[in-house]
Amino acid sequence: MAQAKRPYDARRRRERATEERAETRRRVVDAARGLFLERGYVATTMADIADEAGVALQSVYTAGRSKADLLHLVTDLAVAGDSEEVMIVDRPVYAVVAAEPDPVRQIEMLAGLIAATMERLAPVWITYREAAAVDPKAAANLVAAHRRRHETFRTVIRMVPERHLRHDHDRCADTAWAVGSIDVFLLLRSIQGWDAPRYAAWLRQTLVDQLLVPQA
Repeated sequence: MAQAKRPYDARRRRERATEERAETRRRVVDAARGLFLERGYVATTMADIADEAGVALQSVYTAGRSKADLLHLVTDLAVAGDSEEVMIVDRPVYAVVAAEPDPVRQIEMLAGLIAATMERLAPVWITYREAAAVDPKAAANLVAAHRRRHETFRTVIRMVPERHLRHDHDRCADTAWAVGSIDVFLLLRSIQGWDAPRYAAWLRQTLVDQLLVPQA
């Protein structure tokens, strides 16, 4: 008796292809990060990244059309802390901030999230500044990254009722964005030699002092 053929599972095949593309992209981004930090942006080529990732050169260009695009992906990974395609403000940790009834605690939680992000981002950001000095696309991406970050701060600061803030939401967002910037972080951590706990404690207290109306 002839053996029945197994049904063709097109959906599962598409899922495998999607998983394989995601894995290749992850390998490319990981390789790019390692080489950017080790050799610098200028000295790293797309062929180097392909060799390091163990993939074809075309796969590198599929992941990012240019070296600047790959650096952008590396930076996004550092900011998010993972490769999940979820907007920062849509993540569960920010829902917890929004649900917190105590404004002081809200700002302290925000400061903790900023400090953790800065620790991940700092090494990559140094490379980003190097890239922006020589690559117009990287320079444009850097400006866009600052603007996206500002929009994130506007969204998060609006989680705090305005009656608790010293100024309106927009002005407080500007303040938090500036105080919690990567540039301030690098000044305090790299130039002043602060350790991570000292920076985190300073950021918590400074944001509470600058953003919130003093409580009775």
